[in-house]
Amino acid sequence: MKTIQQPGSWPSPLSASLLAHAGSSIMWSQPVGQDLWWDEVRPSEGGRTLVVSREHGDILKAPWSAKSQVHEYGGISWLGFVQNGLPMLAFVNKVNQRIYITEPMGEPIPFSPEPPIGQSHRYIDMIAVGEEIWCIREVHAESKVQRDLVAVGPSGLRSLDSSSHFYAHPRLSADGRYLAWVAWEHPQMPWDGTEVRVADVENGNLHNVRVLAGNTNTSSLSPEWGPNNQLYFISDASGWWNLWQADLTGPLHHLIEEKSEWGFPLWQLGMRALSVLEDGQILSVHGPVDARKVVRVNPQTGKMQDLHCDLTDFKPSLSASGRMAYAVGSSAHVVSQLIEIDLRSWRVASVVTSINAPIDAAFFPKPHEIKAVRKDGREVFAILHAAHHPQYEPSEKPPLMVVVHGGPTANSTATLSMKYAYFTTRGISVVDVNYGGSTGYGREYRNLLRGQWGVVDCEDVLAVVDSLIAQGVCAHNKVLIRGGSAGGFTALNALVSSQKFAAGASYYGVADCTTLATDTHDFESRYLDTMIGAYPAAKALYVERSPLTHLSQLSSPLVIFQGLEDKVVPPSQSEAVRDACLANGLKHAYVAYEGEGHGFRQASTIVSSLETELRFYGEVLGFVPQV
Repeated sequence: MKTIQQPGSWPSPLSASLLAHAGSSIMWSQPVGQDLWWDEVRPSEGGRTLVVSREHGDILKAPWSAKSQVHEYGGISWLGFVQNGLPMLAFVNKVNQRIYITEPMGEPIPFSPEPPIGQSHRYIDMIAVGEEIWCIREVHAESKVQRDLVAVGPSGLRSLDSSSHFYAHPRLSADGRYLAWVAWEHPQMPWDGTEVRVADVENGNLHNVRVLAGNTNTSSLSPEWGPNNQLYFISDASGWWNLWQADLTGPLHHLIEEKSEWGFPLWQLGMRALSVLEDGQILSVHGPVDARKVVRVNPQTGKMQDLHCDLTDFKPSLSASGRMAYAVGSSAHVVSQLIEIDLRSWRVASVVTSINAPIDAAFFPKPHEIKAVRKDGREVFAILHAAHHPQYEPSEKPPLMVVVHGGPTANSTATLSMKYAYFTTRGISVVDVNYGGSTGYGREYRNLLRGQWGVVDCEDVLAVVDSLIAQGVCAHNKVLIRGGSAGGFTALNALVSSQKFAAGASYYGVADCTTLATDTHDFESRYLDTMIGAYPAAKALYVERSPLTHLSQLSSPLVIFQGLEDKVVPPSQSEAVRDACLANGLKHAYVAYEGEGHGFRQASTIVSSLETELRFYGEVLGFVPQV
């Protein structure tokens, strides 16, 4: 028999400290010789990114950390390769952004040249070509940022191509004759419009560069070569990111046509949404937001074979070697798991799971997708994580915490989030809104934010809240809202435009659109051109859409978290929100963290922010949390 107790005050086995220290996040794996390597971000080691071997354990010794800062968001920052029969690791050193090379657990030595005084050179998305490493370089010189494809070798560095402002996915054909990559220009973002380009490789240089696919209105990503120099890639030319094929001398072929996403927004470089197998078949990921699957495709027949396993979402981090393939996935019970797929038997085995918390799965919520209908009839999607505890029932309707994901060109999935479980096991339900503009629902849904950021997203959040209140899921006076970065922007706008929320939390939230447009990093410096309008022509609209303009209308208690090294949303934005709370006489808290940037990585920060947020909600709603 369950104990009836006020929600928010339920005792939970999941402490913030356990959450922060119990596991690591896994992004990417790579077969190296007969071994398998993968990376782990470990909050317990200050957010260090290290590389791990299945045979030998950690292979990047402390305090080294493999983390590129290209585009500020980085991506795959390491490469395993075999040299003279020995496994070697190349990685981008977090401290100075140079490429280093080391044998497993050896002493890394610099491989890329030291940049000129006054410049910073960053590298990412590496491939091994003979004795060289070919990759993307980002050059910061004074206030100017440039990028190119480069070859780094024992004799120095060569620029291969500098004709574009942005690069992604350099891929060399198996015979070494061709290099493919993705390129785009301002003001496009990679989910707006990109080109797949190919060049002939002659004596280590690129010639005859041409565009095979894509334009300013089509997002084409993840090129991978087939055994006979066919080029496979993901394109949303049909309105959905689907699988396509380009022949070097022929037309494009839409290999798989379905209203399902095969691609992902390119926030981090180096990801692989495709992997071409030795037999010429293609491994990819497809499906709806709440039920994505690994799929094997025969490009000759179009036959597809889904992988049936317990995981329901997968990252664009596929790799393969011989009869084995590897993927990183998650589910309602698994935060992140690296799996090995036997390509003959089509069976799955676990390699490593990211979270090893000693908590019974009975405590985890069962996230599932829900839909709300706006007044204009359009559907809005969200993921509901209902308050859940095997030993407690609520004495009243549980509080509801509305989460607004960042991006905003991103999405939330129906998988286990330990941070959400921190709240649901204490009696607070969580709903994660995939508002218009989110990925995973096709280009038309993704484009709903064009010119409408600060309007559509806010309206969609309120529609979900109204729907859940009407269904009796939560009490109308116990709704909370939480958002980080772009999600913080929407959360702040919802707070200043509505009285529906009892309190809110802003994690490095955008408060001033003008500052975001004029004082942010290069990758996102023209992002708002499509979501609001070109600046300064649309300056008045930037002012109108900014929460900062309307902070005098803020009437709900607010807790604010900010990293002091954040280059995406500088601390000045959170400080302005804090000052408005003071001016309005509102209950608030402002917590700033040294050594943290855009997104918290240190265990101590994760613990502090979660416990502070929960206590703040308890003070507002009148429950005593057991942190």
